[in-house]
Amino acid sequence: MSDAFEVLAPEIGTARLSLRQLSLDDAPAIHAYASDPDVARFTLWPAHPDEDFTRKFLANLTHPTVLSWAIVWRESAEVVGMVFFHSLHRRHGRAELAFNLARRFWKRGIATEAATAVLDFAFRLVELNRVEATCMSDNLGSRRVLEKLGMTHEGVMRQSHRRHDGFHDMDLFSLLRDEHRTRTNPGDGNPPRTSNKERNPR
Repeated sequence: MSDAFEVLAPEIGTARLSLRQLSLDDAPAIHAYASDPDVARFTLWPAHPDEDFTRKFLANLTHPTVLSWAIVWRESAEVVGMVFFHSLHRRHGRAELAFNLARRFWKRGIATEAATAVLDFAFRLVELNRVEATCMSDNLGSRRVLEKLGMTHEGVMRQSHRRHDGFHDMDLFSLLRDEHRTRTNPGDGNPPRTSNKERNPR
């Protein structure tokens, strides 16, 4: 059973994005891209048939056991995706990273930019020691993102996840706190900007 996060998702700014706490009010924007079969091709959920489905989906992602952000494209103030942590195991200092993005924003480095920012937050302030991520073996786009994040491919979990069309193999990736610190070398750069509400309890 997953533990609850003891922090809220803070506002984080990157070069092109604003990341803010995901809410039920984002249902129309999320449905607009989550209803796309191409977006749902490699997710564990089907293409969203209507906004009611999306609201129920978001209700799960805004639960205290999930730490979730809406990805907002600065130029248009449009919600174009989401990034979140789930499956927190506080005793082991471990959680899983996931993300999804509107198809017209693919192949622009947006998922990598958003995930990099929230990883920095997770290792610094949630004090995780290990972040895991999984993707279907044929999901080359997500695999490239995870590799760009510096994650290590640990192997394939055979038929480990089930969705509406059966069981699927999942590739398992991980990143450790020390690896992230060495890779990002925050002493020589500017970390993502976060609001001063980072440590507010839920």
